[in-house]
Amino acid sequence: MMMNYSKNMKKRFNKLLLPGLLTVIIGILVIVSCSAIDEPLPETVAEGASVDITEHIKQTTASTAISTEPVIEQVSLGEYKLTAYCGCSKCCGKWGENRTLDESGKPIVYTANQTIAKEGVTIAADISVLPYGTEVIIDGHRYIVQDRGGSITGNKIDIYFESHQAALEFGVQYKEVFIEREVENND
Repeated sequence: MMMNYSKNMKKRFNKLLLPGLLTVIIGILVIVSCSAIDEPLPETVAEGASVDITEHIKQTTASTAISTEPVIEQVSLGEYKLTAYCGCSKCCGKWGENRTLDESGKPIVYTANQTIAKEGVTIAADISVLPYGTEVIIDGHRYIVQDRGGSITGNKIDIYFESHQAALEFGVQYKEVFIEREVENND
């Protein structure tokens, strides 16, 4: 009885599945072959005639090179409380007094790590959370931790502005903060 079952299965396979499987395999071979053809082949060929396609085939070389470019991904640090400050004594206390002036008469604001504060770049953070030099991304804009503040602890960031009015207008906001890190490229 088992023998009849397997003979029937073999007949069904040969009759139903094998032709379909062969059609799929031939289709794949045609697609692969056609992708290597450089020039168009004749549109019509007489039945039984043969066509030499070797002159139409382009030379290709397979490449197994592995990309060594690093992949950068953004990692969320979570939501931070964002405040703003400028170099005035209202924002910086005693450190905002008696600043050296630049050639245009504007005060030069040195940060805690001795860089000159720059609007759109400088932020103050808790350096035990975000050490000096850490680059963060807020709303798609990149800032660098260059300063610290006495009341800046934990998940708080103080963004530097050139004017007190701009700092006031920024107010207090809560935003998601990101850093970038390299990950292994598995291409």
